[in-house]
Amino acid sequence: MTYEPAFADQARRLCRLGATDEELAEYFGVCVRTIYRWRNTHEAFARAVTAGKEHADRRVKRALYAHACGCTVERVTIFNRAVGPGPVSARYTVDLPPDSRAALQWLRVRRPGKWREVEEDGGDPDIIAAIEKALARVADHAPLPAPIPVPPPPPGPPPGEEAPAPAAPAPTPAPDTVAAPPRAPRHG
Repeated sequence: MTYEPAFADQARRLCRLGATDEELAEYFGVCVRTIYRWRNTHEAFARAVTAGKEHADRRVKRALYAHACGCTVERVTIFNRAVGPGPVSARYTVDLPPDSRAALQWLRVRRPGKWREVEEDGGDPDIIAAIEKALARVADHAPLPAPIPVPPPPPGPPPGEEAPAPAAPAPTPAPDTVAAPPRAPRHG
């Protein structure tokens, strides 16, 4: 497919809705490399894509900020009537509380020097300290498995003493009757 000047306006509109380069390629019926090529060779297309993506990014930034600070959102619920014509919609508002994860993400983006994630000590701790640290981290998250029962030791002499010699086996009584051996079949 060859580039047409009308593609710039279409791309801007799609990017304002949050379309990625892959989605633009799918819309225009081309591969992603073609989108990259159009951006490099057609200035109007590149400006349109950039402007559309900036608009979408600003919308996300505003939404993240509102989510971090808490906000009121208007919602609509649709009910199907048991009797009467068609469904009925009801509007209502919901107060969303501030979200600390969203606030932290906002601060990390706006002030990365002050709010960046701090890496744990990258030194070479000894293995026992590392295991204890890992166990402390997961102690509240997963219950410990039930202990494996240990069977009691077999009865016998205490350690250090010799065991008595085993008793001789009891003699087996002689049978009252003796069975005759089976007879071989006769062929005749």
